[in-house]
Amino acid sequence: MQRLLVSVTGLAPGAPLGSAVALCDALDERRVPLTLLVGPRPHPEVAAFAAARRRAGDAVLLHGFRSVHDDARPYRRLPVLEARLRLAGAARSAEALGLPVDGFAAPGWTVSPGTRVALAEAGLDLLLDDGGVHRLGVPTAGLAGPVVEAGRPTPTGWRSRLTRRPDAVADLLHLTVDASRSPRPLLDAVDAALVAGALPVPATEAVGRRRTRRSADGSVDPEFWSTTA
Repeated sequence: MQRLLVSVTGLAPGAPLGSAVALCDALDERRVPLTLLVGPRPHPEVAAFAAARRRAGDAVLLHGFRSVHDDARPYRRLPVLEARLRLAGAARSAEALGLPVDGFAAPGWTVSPGTRVALAEAGLDLLLDDGGVHRLGVPTAGLAGPVVEAGRPTPTGWRSRLTRRPDAVADLLHLTVDASRSPRPLLDAVDAALVAGALPVPATEAVGRRRTRRSADGSVDPEFWSTTA
């Protein structure tokens, strides 16, 4: 059975947060959990909203290490030392706002091997990227699937393949929307996925949790990040 993961980004006070609340209400009616992608140093209103939704069963993922994603050193090229420093700062900011996070979502949907190591060392072993959702440090835990952004052109034939043969698509369908955009395209895609028999899950339940595998010296074993990455 294909799993359906729905995420929202671009959370900010005002209209985006109001839109996110309305989206949550609509998804609650459909019994579809949400995965919230929250950037570092979020506004206190956003942090309070995300924490409340997490208590209700939604997942909260740290969306990047910086509030502004610069292009000087893309996430796909970050060395492990710099990734550790950025992660430590972002984690402190979330903790100061009383917002627990369940894992990491990659801005631009790709991360470097060094970032994977830093995340696993910090215990943030749940990673959402352009290849799917993974448990870092677990050799068999991961689901592969496309990221479909609501309100943008969908991959050719995606809707017909989903409706007619959901088993022909990857085992994870990841639908995402920016909170500043209309949720209608996302809800239409969610409804189509549900009709096709997809099972809605938050990122935290998409793959199981196991203890990170480490080398003899105690470091994270790079051979066992994820088989789907």
